[in-house]
Amino acid sequence: METNFKFPVKSQESETPVLKNGFKGEKINIIPRKTLHNYFKGSRNRNLYLTDIGYFPLASNHQRQRDKGCGEYILIYCVEGKGIISLNNISNEIIPNSFFVIPKNVPHSYYSNPKDPWSIYWVHFNGNYGSEIFRKFNKLNNFRPVKIPFEQSRINEFNEIIDLLSYGYNDEIFEYSSLLLHKFLGSFIFYTITSEKKMNTKNDDLVKEIINFLKENINNTLTIDMITNRFNKSTTSIFNIFKAKTGYSIIHYTNLLKIQHACELLNLTEMSIKEISYSLNFQDPLYFSRLFKKYMSISPKEYKKNR
Repeated sequence: METNFKFPVKSQESETPVLKNGFKGEKINIIPRKTLHNYFKGSRNRNLYLTDIGYFPLASNHQRQRDKGCGEYILIYCVEGKGIISLNNISNEIIPNSFFVIPKNVPHSYYSNPKDPWSIYWVHFNGNYGSEIFRKFNKLNNFRPVKIPFEQSRINEFNEIIDLLSYGYNDEIFEYSSLLLHKFLGSFIFYTITSEKKMNTKNDDLVKEIINFLKENINNTLTIDMITNRFNKSTTSIFNIFKAKTGYSIIHYTNLLKIQHACELLNLTEMSIKEISYSLNFQDPLYFSRLFKKYMSISPKEYKKNR
């Protein structure tokens, strides 16, 4: 874990473009290292923080070579054009809607494709959780770029961070920017973790329909045949699709919905536990109470009393 916080003073460790006047339409914010140092002297917010952030559109002639690496992790997200990132004697092409995380303190280089220059969003980040983010990226992708679908919300989150920093560098801005950075980086890492588990749109829609069907029938007892006949699927197929998407069996998910609804009734009505049990089609209130405690860790009686 990182306990000794030292920030590079010279700006050459950040994404400085080759062109003297930068790139038309660029956004960039390099936080002064002394400012970072002063902030972290009295702050506990060291798990994840950014040091530099920017956007280079159509960055022709953009290139960088760091023979000793960089003191921060670097995420490069390409939304247009192409480029090359090289480290550990391996060169990877970056194409639109792909990203790459460069480890800190590792020699590397990257450059924009001369014929099809890239447009990239990039951020330098550090901290104890920063190393965990890189570990997950490296473990799942083995130093290869990750292709992800374009989402405008991801761009909006980036712009929110860089706009926030334009107001200055007080403690509140630093803290808020770190919280936003968690979400921004999480949108990349989350997709990385689940990319191989994602189902096609057809299955996504099917699972949503099943969940809606379960909610509509929350006061009824559903059988396996009723569910399979409703969606014209085999038992094995429909159960496997649902489990892969939600992580739950249909029976477990149904019980979860019923217990959640029971909590609502306990919170918002004067219904007795026996009445709630019957309304959810549990004919045995004792079984309902045991099931409630299994999911909520307390009995419905205790839950009602606490609320």
